Amino acid sequence: MEEELVPHAMKQQAFRLNQDRHLEVSSISDLTKVGADQRGPGWIDLDREDPDTLAELLRSLGVHHLAVEACLDPIPMSRLVAYGTSLFIGLPTHTAWDVEHRTFLWIVCLPGIIITVHEEAIPALETVIEHYSQALRFHGDSTSAILYQIFDHIIDEDMAFTLRTREAIDRLDELLDEEDDEELTEKTLPLKRQLARLSATFEDQLYCVGALQTIDSEPFSIKGLQDYFRDAFSHLEHASRAVGRQLAHLVAIHQDYQLRLQDKTNERLRLLTIISTIFIPLTLITGIYGMNFHNMPELNLRFGYFGILALMGAIASAMLWGFHRTGWFK
Repeated sequence: MEEELVPHAMKQQAFRLNQDRHLEVSSISDLTKVGADQRGPGWIDLDREDPDTLAELLRSLGVHHLAVEACLDPIPMSRLVAYGTSLFIGLPTHTAWDVEHRTFLWIVCLPGIIITVHEEAIPALETVIEHYSQALRFHGDSTSAILYQIFDHIIDEDMAFTLRTREAIDRLDELLDEEDDEELTEKTLPLKRQLARLSATFEDQLYCVGALQTIDSEPFSIKGLQDYFRDAFSHLEHASRAVGRQLAHLVAIHQDYQLRLQDKTNERLRLLTIISTIFIPLTLITGIYGMNFHNMPELNLRFGYFGILALMGAIASAMLWGFHRTGWFK
């Protein structure tokens, strides 16, 4: 009995497209048998938990050594490169709303087989497996049909994140007058970082989908699926523009918030200015009559104290009336 090409400790899934264009469970060894390509293309999904085992498996599947190195690169990046008969794709994506980093999906297209590698669980892959095992059919019986559905579901997930950011921005806009300074700042900055990550992700995905439309080789061809890939590219362009609009909206909210803060500061400074201005002449009077000179005639007046208080009150009232007339309290 032929041995499996991958240790059982390594998480792996293998599927083959049957005649009804559904995914059916298979094994890696079955997909690599001679003549197996006559029974439909295959899909192998692997994790990157054990790099050494992964590298050994990829080499046994005939993956070009440069593509193997790209799958194991500790600093992933977006790329689409053909290495011999191995087409390598590094695709960024998001796996959850609250993640602080982009997750990468590495895809290797071989003749008759597509291999996906990832470190974290990617919901889009599980959705494709679930939907296309029984209910839905692929648009074709090729690896490019599988790849299109992977791209399509990843784009749909990213669009869902985009809709969440739009709803969050709309709530910020509605509650701008009600939020205190610290709470609004705490909500605005994470959204700005999230939009920046989404924008970078869409730009890289646009590059990959656009480049795929120009490739026609042994491991990959979009023949018969051109309209679908163009549709995916159009959705990404729409998503990218939406993120740009949301970022501009968020910047406008932040600027409005800063203007409101500046207005509040100006109002406080204006109030302090009025108070300080009123007390300047009053302080002058109290300073004069606080001097310790023996010969100050006003000190001997019977109602001098009350007279000075009345004078100070009159000065303060006149200044308040003057400030009111000139619009300082508006």
